[in-house]
Amino acid sequence: MGSFVSEREMRVVPIGKGTASDDFSRPCLFNLATQKPNKTVDIGRNGVAVSLDAQGRVLQASTFHSTHGIAVAVPFEQFDGTKFWDASYVRAYRTRMLRCLQEDRAGFGLDFGRLDDLVSIQIQDANTAVFRFQLNGFSIAILAQVTDEGSILQCAYATNTSASCLCLPYSLRMGVSLNRASYGQLTEGGPLTLPLSHNRLHKIDRTTLSVCNPHLGAQLVANFNINGQPIDLQRVRDQEAYDAPLDTTVKGQLCVPPGEIAIFQTRFRLLQHTGDPERRERFELVPQQISDLARPCWRRDDFLTTYIVRRNVDYILAGCVVPVSETAAAIITDHVALPLGWNRDNYWQTRLLLTTIKHIQDLVNPPFVHSYEEQIRFAAQGHLEWVFNKAQRPYGFWHRSYLVNGQPKDPSIFQLDQQCYPLLELCDYLDNFPEEIRFVRTIIGTQVVHEILTLLGSKQDVSTGLWPTEETPGDDAVIYPYHFSSHVLLWRTLTRLRDLLERLEASDGLSQRLDALAKNLRDTAFCAFTFHHPRIKNDIFAYLTDGRGQCTFYHDANDIPTLFATEWGFVTTTEEVAIWTRTMEFGLSSANETGYCSEGPYSGLGSVHSPGAWTLGYFQELAYASLMNNPRAMRAAWTKIAAAMHWDGTFSEAVDPITAECTSKAWFSWPGAMIGTLLIQMRKNGQEKMLLRSKQ
Repeated sequence: MGSFVSEREMRVVPIGKGTASDDFSRPCLFNLATQKPNKTVDIGRNGVAVSLDAQGRVLQASTFHSTHGIAVAVPFEQFDGTKFWDASYVRAYRTRMLRCLQEDRAGFGLDFGRLDDLVSIQIQDANTAVFRFQLNGFSIAILAQVTDEGSILQCAYATNTSASCLCLPYSLRMGVSLNRASYGQLTEGGPLTLPLSHNRLHKIDRTTLSVCNPHLGAQLVANFNINGQPIDLQRVRDQEAYDAPLDTTVKGQLCVPPGEIAIFQTRFRLLQHTGDPERRERFELVPQQISDLARPCWRRDDFLTTYIVRRNVDYILAGCVVPVSETAAAIITDHVALPLGWNRDNYWQTRLLLTTIKHIQDLVNPPFVHSYEEQIRFAAQGHLEWVFNKAQRPYGFWHRSYLVNGQPKDPSIFQLDQQCYPLLELCDYLDNFPEEIRFVRTIIGTQVVHEILTLLGSKQDVSTGLWPTEETPGDDAVIYPYHFSSHVLLWRTLTRLRDLLERLEASDGLSQRLDALAKNLRDTAFCAFTFHHPRIKNDIFAYLTDGRGQCTFYHDANDIPTLFATEWGFVTTTEEVAIWTRTMEFGLSSANETGYCSEGPYSGLGSVHSPGAWTLGYFQELAYASLMNNPRAMRAAWTKIAAAMHWDGTFSEAVDPITAECTSKAWFSWPGAMIGTLLIQMRKNGQEKMLLRSKQ
């Protein structure tokens, strides 16, 4: 089982920010009296995601719901359905779990009381975390795990380290509310009505409790044992609560002789029905073991670069890939703030997974390669199955965002870039899995590809030759209809799809038509978007244009395709590259007045979408420096990325430019996916050494 590890033997999370010389293979150590984690411990498996506090108590459990998309169990009230258009309330609600962390408000599940001392936390793999601390003469190790079948386990091993018998107080907290995920957006496109909040606690039998919300159609089933013996819950009273969590706690204490170990185990199942759980399944608890040192899954696992790649791959697989059938899987951008699928985010998430599997032998130790390969293959193929066959298109096009059941979240908002990403994802899939050509032919055979291409053809403006969009990739309305980075992306998609069809030996002439369309698009876009900037006194690419001489100069952290314009081959000649270079240097500087956050040591590219510097902006800075092979700029960008990173290796949407602390959406997988992919590429081309400090 192992004992508590001293502060010298593990990675101490500092009050400031970590450096690249830390050993990231070690557990993280927090002194809860002076510094609490800045983010939850997030684990998951097969569509069940769990967020825990620093003592292993549950702050959120979520699972797939066929009607509502995602159902959650949380220890606080449901989102106020009258405030979907209140951006300040949306922001505040997203921080509920973070406030629980900072104010030490316990989640539900197993609890041994308030701890104001050292705790070590190690996320051993995507579905398992281990917490260790000392409390009142006991050395306590808690293993939290999401099993393959969706059970949420807490297994605590309490060792009496004193020379006398001690009594250990414990609680099973059931202060929980079952809700639908709010889906509250800062750029609200049309809210979905929430089911009524009505939580009912009742006993299934003497050892099993159930919390259900009949309006949601979901229940949380729980049982509890100590040293293998089920705890009799007969005295627990039935309870009901409206618009609030329940208020029920099972309390007790156990006397433990000196040197002996007491084992406490809880098991929860979050189910999408309110009937008798799984035909009276008994939910037996299986004893778990905690190893002193988990076998390293990843090579060079002490490096910060490895830590970021591993944790973001694991987070996507654990918290974002949601199986909806045996063959289909939705992918959500995060499991807390916005558990919705965006084609845009999903493409870049999948790209990290595909880059990982391409270099799997160099990244992952042999015993773990097969497991990662299986999970990534299912995610990549399952998402294509979902986006082409499950995602509804009532207006013919893919919508801005989706519930995991395939229902569009927002009404008929047309975003040009969202139509491109699934097609590009299909091309990337065949590149990585050439043996899956039959599956790709099946997707082509659904006619969705042809339907989207026909729709895109109908959208092209005859007079300008450009393609309009109603919103930018930041989900913001446009003042002019034509958006530069979306045209770069559309060109990339058409050329990649052309190559795919040629590979499939399509005989309908479509590949030739796509080739001609792509060439005309590129020529037209260059003419339409190249403008003289009055301050730069030279030509750059405009952000938006009306196609008739009016434009806006701006660059946004969300506009990744502009960054890739040279790598993809959209710009090729010396003059074109010069225009692109000036565009990027404008975007990554204070000259980009409404997009670049200039203040503080962590200044950087952001977005009108949310204030502050964005981690996607830091990614663009590092990627651009890498393309320019500029070591000094790479190190400067890397310093910002390391500072903005959460303790667990993931990233938020935006950060404070003074402190690098999260200011918007602590859970956001897109930045980590971009940074992780770039780090793998930089390792392969020899640039990683420029980021690493003296020890590494």
